[in-house]
Amino acid sequence: MSAARVPLTEEQRAYLQCAIQTRDGRRCFYCRRNFRRRPGRRKTLDHYIPHRLWPGWELDNLVLACERCNLAKADSLPWPLVWLLLAVHRPERWELAA
Repeated sequence: MSAARVPLTEEQRAYLQCAIQTRDGRRCFYCRRNFRRRPGRRKTLDHYIPHRLWPGWELDNLVLACERCNLAKADSLPWPLVWLLLAVHRPERWELAA
């Protein structure tokens, strides 16, 4: 079951974008292209860990992404996070569930 996504007001969205720009810069988190140099490049708020796994609008889970990268990532886990999880939780340690 996934939690319903609560929509943001324009003020909340502007605050989050400003906070993330201060933290990460004015670049797409994934392709690293600068939003300033490409005025037509739409920036979006993206949940780094998909909303269905980590619902909410916490800054720890938000990044700025260009629309193209955000759509390409969709609802998947980013590969660096998958590698980290696999490094910590090795398949040989897994047990079958009942």
